[in-house]
Amino acid sequence: MNQQNEIILLEELLSIVKNKGYTKTLNILKKNNSSIFEIENSYDKFVISLIADTFEMDSNELLQSRYSRGNMKYAIGFSVYYLYQEKTLGYIGKNIFKDKNLTLLSRYRQMIFDLTKKDLPYFDMKDKLDKKIENFKLKNKVK
Repeated sequence: MNQQNEIILLEELLSIVKNKGYTKTLNILKKNNSSIFEIENSYDKFVISLIADTFEMDSNELLQSRYSRGNMKYAIGFSVYYLYQEKTLGYIGKNIFKDKNLTLLSRYRQMIFDLTKKDLPYFDMKDKLDKKIENFKLKNKVK
């Protein structure tokens, strides 16, 4: 990068800080600089990957989504629903869905509990996901 490009970059950064404020700019930079949150547990990784694949999205998109509408709401709900079988809601909020508050995560989990046959295709999706999760648990001796 040459000196002229560096100056342009710094001017743009200063402009963003003036418009958005220091804290928001810093949060944006931190968020965009990180790739997928490091998930160590194999069950957690499996659940996030399975839900992301089911909803045809990237794991990063699922974990770092800013908006929770439509399919994203259900994707987060399914993730929390299955993760909660092994982890606490506090753990899920602190270590996996870091940008979401616990009330929201709990509400989305409750949506999955409340699914009925009227809620197609999500009701059918839940049956398929239940089977895949159970198979993973049996193969990997998870509780």
